[in-house]
Amino acid sequence: MKKFFWFFLLTILGMAMFGCASTRTYQVQVNGYTESAAPSLAPGASLFVLEDEKAQNPLLEKEVKAKIEKLLTERGYLLVPYDRADYYLSFSYGLGNPQTVSLTAPSWGIGWGFGTGYYGTGVSTGIYWPGWGPFSTKNQALYDRWLRLTVAEGKYQRETGKSRTVWVGEAHSTGASSDLREVLNPLLIAAFEQFGMNTGRAVLANIKQNDPRVRGLERVP
Repeated sequence: MKKFFWFFLLTILGMAMFGCASTRTYQVQVNGYTESAAPSLAPGASLFVLEDEKAQNPLLEKEVKAKIEKLLTERGYLLVPYDRADYYLSFSYGLGNPQTVSLTAPSWGIGWGFGTGYYGTGVSTGIYWPGWGPFSTKNQALYDRWLRLTVAEGKYQRETGKSRTVWVGEAHSTGASSDLREVLNPLLIAAFEQFGMNTGRAVLANIKQNDPRVRGLERVP
């Protein structure tokens, strides 16, 4: 009987732990802006991706550029040298200062009890599930993770030395992870879902960590 009890208890614990291990989902807000008089940024157009020569981490900068080029190619755009590009795409990204918030969440666990009754003294055990047991509160640092993509006319910039913007895409996500290298992947995926479009308002995208598109960007050297 005792063996059965412990087997049952371990099974329940395993199910609870398995149920709590969920895939992380990034909620990303994207805003796309277009210049009404600008030509359409349609697939088939040629682009050159510009790097920031003053980037604090030039290796991360090259990595992000490679991911952007992969996404452009997948969406039907052409990658060409600087002097032949219809458009130039520049990008920037970063983390905001952490904001500490208090989070309250239900918890699960095991309860033990001792008592006496008609049949004598005994020990009882029980398991409480989220919503039925106690709640815990903890302080959590949240970060604003952001990405901005800017597309400008190539010929105009080569001839005048000035930039004429035709599209800007901004992606934001708030969460506990300050690993910008990791979070940039869902930001890029969400931003490219609205690439070249005027969204008119912030568009919400839920990008899972195990999304094949995210996994694909993780493999970009």
